[in-house]
Amino acid sequence: VAAAEPLPERRSLLAAALPFTQALLAQVGRTLARAQAALAWPEGSPPSPPPPPPPCAPLSDADLRTYLGPGGRLLRPHDLRLHVYHGGVEPGLRKVVWRYLLNVFPAGLSGQERLAHLRRKAGDYAALKALLAARAAPAELALVGAAVRKDVVRTDRGHPYFGGPEEGHPHLAALQALLTTFALGHPRLSYCQGMSDVAAPLL
Repeated sequence: VAAAEPLPERRSLLAAALPFTQALLAQVGRTLARAQAALAWPEGSPPSPPPPPPPCAPLSDADLRTYLGPGGRLLRPHDLRLHVYHGGVEPGLRKVVWRYLLNVFPAGLSGQERLAHLRRKAGDYAALKALLAARAAPAELALVGAAVRKDVVRTDRGHPYFGGPEEGHPHLAALQALLTTFALGHPRLSYCQGMSDVAAPLL
């Protein structure tokens, strides 16, 4: 629709706002010019991002020891995480290093204290697993177990950890027990399809 000639009162509002708008635009221009001068940007071009840190070699056992202090206490967790982020971890060390990355250990534990902590947690898990399985009704246990089993058998069987025959496979059994225990311990959430895809890489 073609615009009609502005009404007189509308024209007076536009006229009143024009000086304010012009002053605001001038102030924005001055502020931008000062910022460009302070940052030494070339006119019209944004700053280039800082170069990424060079990739480093995967974390080795010798590297890990540089992050540990007396008694095997982790002294520089942030630096350890950065090393892993930029270089990864040697396969043989993943079982050890990922426990640090996932905050399995409370801060400041020595090597002996970490072993005791793992034993205590394993005992807690075994007790919880037995308690929840005994407390659940047989029908609920069968229903949850069947839902979990559907996903467990579809876990990436091409990966060496989960490869091999399905019957009696210890790692598939561990994944089944972990997800079933979680579902029984969280009845409002229970088991949802895809939880195995989160738990499998952690195992």
